[in-house]
Amino acid sequence: MRDLPISIRCDCGESHFVPYGERWTCGQCGRTWNTAQIPADEYRQFLRDIRRPRIWAAVVALAIAGALAVVALLVNPAMLIVIPILIGGVAILAGPPWKKIVRRRIAERPRWELHPE
Repeated sequence: MRDLPISIRCDCGESHFVPYGERWTCGQCGRTWNTAQIPADEYRQFLRDIRRPRIWAAVVALAIAGALAVVALLVNPAMLIVIPILIGGVAILAGPPWKKIVRRRIAERPRWELHPE
């Protein structure tokens, strides 16, 4: 997974999304902003908090698929066709709560004060 870009809003009003650790020079006023001013451990913790629900979703989906595959192979191999349908159902039902968690974590994200170089 790639890192989330950081939104920088210059004092002149222009804004831009910049990857962590890179510099951006404002096109209007010429100020240079460096995202490396953000503590790396805080940024990585934020990324972990955002990615955790996605990882849990994948783990739950794989666990359900694995359990159903074992049952299908023991009972009737034709039941294997049901696995994608049930995984889709889990995605439809569990997707909104997971998205709500991610949105809440993004809303509660840390705010870093960057200073132009």
